[in-house]
Amino acid sequence: MALLRLLEQLVDFLGGVGPVLFGIALLVVTPYVDRLVVRRKRISFRVLYNSKIGVGPETLSDGEGPPQLHQVARLLERMSIVVIRLRNSGSYDIDPDDFDRPLSFTFGDRVVWNARVSDASTGDLRELLREGLRFFPEEDKPARDNLVTVRRRLTDRLARWIGGSAANGTEAAEPSWHGVQLTKLKLRRGEKAKLVVVLREPGQREITKLVEHTGKLKDAGVIRDEGKVRRVTLPRVSGALVIALSALLVLSRLAQPEDRSIACGSGQLRIEGSSVFMSTMRTIADEYVKVCGDARIETTPNGSLGGVRTVLESGSPDVIALSDGKSNYHDQLYGEKLAVVVYFVVVNKEVGLTTIGIDDLRKINDGTWVDWKQVRGGASLPIRIISRNQNSGTRQLFEHQVLGTGENMLSSDECREKDRNPTAPVIRCERDDNAEVIRQVATVPGAIGYADALSIVEERRSGGITALTLDGKAFDVSTAATSGYPFWTVEYLYTRTRPAPGSLAADFLQFARTHERAQLRLTEAGFRPCTTKQGMLEPCVLR
Repeated sequence: MALLRLLEQLVDFLGGVGPVLFGIALLVVTPYVDRLVVRRKRISFRVLYNSKIGVGPETLSDGEGPPQLHQVARLLERMSIVVIRLRNSGSYDIDPDDFDRPLSFTFGDRVVWNARVSDASTGDLRELLREGLRFFPEEDKPARDNLVTVRRRLTDRLARWIGGSAANGTEAAEPSWHGVQLTKLKLRRGEKAKLVVVLREPGQREITKLVEHTGKLKDAGVIRDEGKVRRVTLPRVSGALVIALSALLVLSRLAQPEDRSIACGSGQLRIEGSSVFMSTMRTIADEYVKVCGDARIETTPNGSLGGVRTVLESGSPDVIALSDGKSNYHDQLYGEKLAVVVYFVVVNKEVGLTTIGIDDLRKINDGTWVDWKQVRGGASLPIRIISRNQNSGTRQLFEHQVLGTGENMLSSDECREKDRNPTAPVIRCERDDNAEVIRQVATVPGAIGYADALSIVEERRSGGITALTLDGKAFDVSTAATSGYPFWTVEYLYTRTRPAPGSLAADFLQFARTHERAQLRLTEAGFRPCTTKQGMLEPCVLR
């Protein structure tokens, strides 16, 4: 993390994210600007072939063949061919007037015997290049002789060789040209051609392979040898700097919160409690840890009462309890209100109700009514109650806000018959979380249960359950105080004492309650955040 902090400081030193991003963009376009604007005209060449012809007198047996054949073999033994490809690799046409000095090629000590132009993009280009070829004896001497002169003298020399005037080892006079110049080089954009040069190495030395060029385009034009590997080029330097700056920017972003309004604590934090709320809290915790890499947050859905009990017994400042509603031990704890949670009484679809009275629920709980025909008339269907266990904040809320008393005794494991206690007044089973309660209600005929709004969404959509209004009333956050719907509460976050400023617990509580990221996660899950821009949400003040 220290390295990441250092990188963050370096980005700030460079002016911040904006200037660094601008620098990256500038480096990306630099090679293109250089190619299209700064160095607008380019000629590239590559030596495709540079080697001896490969025929010598050693290929002939002693005395075999006429003397002229031996003469020709000795001549060819010292000869080589160079093939040079020329192309316009820039973005604009090139004319002869674009040159300060014409493009020329020399070949070390080798001298030119012949030349030709081949594979030109057009026939006109081939003829133009042929007419513009000029040959010079020394690099500092003017190039006056054209291709016609070179070939005429070549014919004379070959005639002397074959005619025998160069017999007995006396060679014909060498041509005097050491280089070739392209005086009328005119290439449209993308055009190319090949220059083929026949050369002869004087004396008896090994045949050399040196090829050099001279010439200069006006202004910022470039003549480039494509055959030379350049380790340092503008695109490579620009690319390396882009990679370095991009890595610097990414790593520096890892060192700081994406949102500077998030106070990042470090260390370990444990959150226990409400199974209703814990999946949402896990999402909020993950959001916080993603930004604050030094924080570690564990979550355990052990029920509201279980979470409060852990905070009381551990006394640790690094434990937070999630409680569905105000805890009975609230006077021994430090609490913060998080969100409004709405609950529903639900029945199996076969029950055929859309609303139920609170008095009816109390009679079902105490065993006064054990069959749905007692509630709604019609066909007989046993009432089967599916509840939460004793650690559940949802159950505690249902008992306090709806029943006004505790739930009846546990009598069933399978939720269909009194298989645990045949003498019990009601069929009643328990499940560990609200999602399991809803699954049982959807599959057990005559079942009734209760759960939070988030837990019933899927089964309600599929039609397996019906969420009931209570005495014909439903919850409305804007009229919570007067609607008369009792089955809702406020989710509390409890710690043993008020967290110390700057601690992970204090920073996370602040994030969970007030930051827009956390509030977005609460809203997505169907909860109403207590903290708003206008202050505390009204229902949160009531409870």
